[in-house]
Amino acid sequence: MRKKYYIIILFLIGTSSVFAEGIKFGIHFDPTIVWLRTDNKVNDGISLGFDFGMSLDYFFAKNYAFATGISMFNTGGNVNVNGFPSDYRIQYLKVPVGLKFKTHRIGRMIYSADMGFAAMARMTSKSESVSGFREQNANKDVKFFNVGWHFGGLAAYSLGGEAALFGGLSFLNTFTDMFKIGAVRKTTSGNIMLRIGIMF
Repeated sequence: MRKKYYIIILFLIGTSSVFAEGIKFGIHFDPTIVWLRTDNKVNDGISLGFDFGMSLDYFFAKNYAFATGISMFNTGGNVNVNGFPSDYRIQYLKVPVGLKFKTHRIGRMIYSADMGFAAMARMTSKSESVSGFREQNANKDVKFFNVGWHFGGLAAYSLGGEAALFGGLSFLNTFTDMFKIGAVRKTTSGNIMLRIGIMF
């Protein structure tokens, strides 16, 4: 199933030339620091994840764009399920929607900020007991949909023409319950994401 979504992303990138000049595409990889919150309490420590996919900016004015895209978001962490601590690894198909604001070019640099919401659909989920039980499918515990809000900033370095390298930081906060009723108490997540990519 994972390969199918990567093929879709590559296909959309390969056909980008048919779109209007006001649309910019990018590929990004975001190493992520994740922490889970249950009933306003932070669970054990932090975990690492990553987000990989394609961004799309539609500029409806010179410095303002509608920002969206599609990516595979890998997240998770330690939570107590019915009294047993378990490590959950969850992969979502993530579609952000929001607004981007950018500066005029300053030398070879352009700076931007974006904010909005992200809708996520669970693709796979696995859990492994901290006490050593083997890894198992966790779809019975993890809800299919998740929603959050995000904001961040980027700096882009022009490579000439339309191509640019970019990097920045963003924060994603989920506000819907990640787990099904009866599995754990209400759980949300905070995510600090280091974005690295190329735009063309």
